[in-house]
Amino acid sequence: MFLLLLNITCSQFQQKIKLIDSTASIAFFEVEEEDWRQLFPTQLSQLKLSSAHLRDLPKILSSIQYKRGVLAYEDWDHLVPESYLSEIERFVQKINEQDQNKVYLCIFKIDDLLSPNVKILKTSFYIMGTENGIVILLQEINTNITFPTQYAFEDWVIFQPRPIKPIYKPELWLKNKESVSLYRDQTQLKNQIYGNVIVYKNSEIMPNPPIYRYPKEDDVTPILKENWKSVPDKLKTLEEMRKNKLITDEEYQKKKSELLKEF
Repeated sequence: MFLLLLNITCSQFQQKIKLIDSTASIAFFEVEEEDWRQLFPTQLSQLKLSSAHLRDLPKILSSIQYKRGVLAYEDWDHLVPESYLSEIERFVQKINEQDQNKVYLCIFKIDDLLSPNVKILKTSFYIMGTENGIVILLQEINTNITFPTQYAFEDWVIFQPRPIKPIYKPELWLKNKESVSLYRDQTQLKNQIYGNVIVYKNSEIMPNPPIYRYPKEDDVTPILKENWKSVPDKLKTLEEMRKNKLITDEEYQKKKSELLKEF
């Protein structure tokens, strides 16, 4: 392990992060307080830090899924590969032993199978342990990056921080519904949902009811909508809703039987 202080610039401000642990494909940094407070929504930036709940971080990350494509019926997949969860767990253990209350940045890459030396998918997220839980703020989600030549470690960990805004809407889905939710800023006159900020066990900032998907599951078009084109379309969507656990198997079978009678 080695220490490295990086000054990372963007159009808004300069951010200083210190590399504290890394492998060939994942890196962990410590972020200066003056920097991360500029990125987090105001309510979150005022939370008191603690490492008490960080041991649950791998469990939370393992439940986050993302949509692999823009097609309506594209499959969902785990955002954090299972092989990286053990590295994250090891990092959390190290942080707990040091008993330091900091905000950390995790960056990992996945090599493209066809061009493993020049093309990657990159994900980065902030980790904030609080007295009552954890906040995960995702900055990049599987960003596709192609390098002109074979890249080095210093190339793929380059990071461009930017303040998080509620209009950012990645297709995420929280499969574990135990004390986890996407963040809703209730301090604004109009409640705003942050599709890339996940809160865990923070009762003072947890939405009620919790939000597990953005767009919310409640926003899914009802299967009885009259403007659908055909019974096959309805059946296909019905199957997708069951697959994503938006309806029960019993509801699926009942509605399927009704649709088949339309033939």
